[in-house]
Amino acid sequence: MSGDPGQVATRGGHGPPGAIAPGTVTGEAAYAVSFERCAEPRYIPVIFYLYLAILVPFVIWRITIANWHIWFGPLALAADLFAAMMFVFFLGFTRYLYVPAYRPASATARIVDGLIPTHTEAVSLIEPTVIAALRVRGIRNVLVLGNFERPDVREMAERLGVAYHARNSNEHGKAGNLNNGLLHTNADFLLTLDADHMALPEFLERTLGYFDDPAVAFVQTPQSFYNTASLLYRRAHGKDSEWSESNIFYRCVQPAKNGRNASFYVGTSAVLRRAALDDVGGFATGTVTEDIHTSLRIHARGWRSVFIPEPLAFGLEAQSLKEFYSQRRRWAVGSLTLLFRRADSPLRVRGLTRGQRLSYLESTLAHLGGVQRLIHFLLPAVVIFTMRSPVDVPIGLYGLAFVAYFIASFSMVAVYSRGSYHFLHSDAYSLANLVAQVSALSGLLRTERRFHSARKEVPHGERTLVKAILWLLGLTSVAGVADGAYRLATGNHSWLVIMAVAWCTVNSVWMWWILGYLEVYERRQAITGLDGIG
Repeated sequence: MSGDPGQVATRGGHGPPGAIAPGTVTGEAAYAVSFERCAEPRYIPVIFYLYLAILVPFVIWRITIANWHIWFGPLALAADLFAAMMFVFFLGFTRYLYVPAYRPASATARIVDGLIPTHTEAVSLIEPTVIAALRVRGIRNVLVLGNFERPDVREMAERLGVAYHARNSNEHGKAGNLNNGLLHTNADFLLTLDADHMALPEFLERTLGYFDDPAVAFVQTPQSFYNTASLLYRRAHGKDSEWSESNIFYRCVQPAKNGRNASFYVGTSAVLRRAALDDVGGFATGTVTEDIHTSLRIHARGWRSVFIPEPLAFGLEAQSLKEFYSQRRRWAVGSLTLLFRRADSPLRVRGLTRGQRLSYLESTLAHLGGVQRLIHFLLPAVVIFTMRSPVDVPIGLYGLAFVAYFIASFSMVAVYSRGSYHFLHSDAYSLANLVAQVSALSGLLRTERRFHSARKEVPHGERTLVKAILWLLGLTSVAGVADGAYRLATGNHSWLVIMAVAWCTVNSVWMWWILGYLEVYERRQAITGLDGIG
């Protein structure tokens, strides 16, 4: 893996146009952002190599024992190899976490405008975001952007004294909306906020200092949420502790990316340098995920990015399964389109360092994980129904090796996630996400450019095909357990049946963990009329 700790303060690539090279003196020594490695026990980066000592022999052995004589043998092998690759990516990247050394700043030292792109969101949702943006110390102007003219949004903007710019088109979705906003501001820096994200007054004071480094293109903060009673929040490790699906990304992945100058823009709660956007032609179009796409172009031009793990804006998380699916599918479609269908794919774009390229490959390839999870979910039931093994060795021997590998892998993830991984919640929600990721494979066949804004105010119990598919998968797993139990009860005590039943049971627990909670959540919201704000 690239990203040696001693290299994190140096700039990669050829450098942004007009940037001051490290060591150049202009009256006083030029400032360059420095990152501090988070203080952690010394064993954390070391055990990665111990894990590799287990993983590499297992993978080699797994390839040699694949059963090529049945249709699901190669599928099982492919799923195992993909999972092993993603484990290595995650663990290798998150061995070290980095945070930038704090750089104080005056909120009035630079010219900053706020951009709030809107689409079909209710005025009642947009207005608090605008009010909060106006209260950010140091903000000059706030621009509300629209794809189409909406009289109610214009009235709200005029009442609050902010500009409203509607472009009468939805071309290129959110990226097109933001690029239209660039035509109406000459600010050197831009604070971008989603229509439901309310910034804290100190936002600029906590972020602008890093732009004293002339190579910094953007400073990203966590995408945080205030509706902690929503579908994507669960209690964990005690009644006062909350688990969220996004925790692992903002607590581990983004800080790890700091060490490779690869932390990326997530579309909201960030400040961007206008010169960097102009250098790459504005916000990236051609995919429905303009955030990671724009980040890749910026990094490929040699600019730097900074992620600070300090929540400075709070918005609304998806409150229904339908919205969860829509949002995750959009992320997956955009990432896979970028990876396989764009000329500036991380597979071939020039200008990235090795660490940056691997980082973008990991982030985009992760959206193929739904296929891998689907195979692993259905495999034990298929084994029970067909009484055939996906490997060409005694299944008991393979079972012992697989269990050891499974325990080692998930133990490593638990350690490297720094408390943001939960054995039940994390894997249950990954199963809920697999429908979106499998559906997103259409992005490999055709480019999707339609953009739909997140619907934050939706009925919690909407009937969806997604829910029906999850129920079908859950019933399939239960059927596998029932069939296996019948075989055991009638005298078939083979290791093939025992292992398949055990794995089907684990899958069932994960699936019914999310389905059961979904039913409780929807009934509670229907009865109380709560909107998920907690």
